[in-house]
Amino acid sequence: MRVIAAEALLALTMIGHQATVYGEPQREKAIEEALLQELHTEIESSLNSIYSEKYSQFQCARIVSINERLTVSKQGTKSKPVDAIHGAKYFEINVGLLRKNDEYVELRLKNDTASAQYYLVNYSKRDRPMGFSCL
Repeated sequence: MRVIAAEALLALTMIGHQATVYGEPQREKAIEEALLQELHTEIESSLNSIYSEKYSQFQCARIVSINERLTVSKQGTKSKPVDAIHGAKYFEINVGLLRKNDEYVELRLKNDTASAQYYLVNYSKRDRPMGFSCL
């Protein structure tokens, strides 16, 4: 029993040490990478549609902005849900992509449907914003 307790204490000490070593910037980068991994299928599908390609490629993707929205409208003194997710939060995420030919594309994704799956709202092709980097 003491061996298990000692192993658990050692594991907690190591996790706590890693959290302080990595700090906040690495944590934010890890969260961004996790979100981009979750959005990967929709990103590829969107690029395939935009460029009429079977397999779209890009050098890197970055989260440009995340906007939180509510699907509630005021009606008198009560709030009334206005769509399929009944007054819940949804998100609009702008993803900046750098394609293999250095073309910059920004996708606006939203998850305001009943299934809460992200879908492409619109996109823009423009010059790469100052400070956008694949590093």
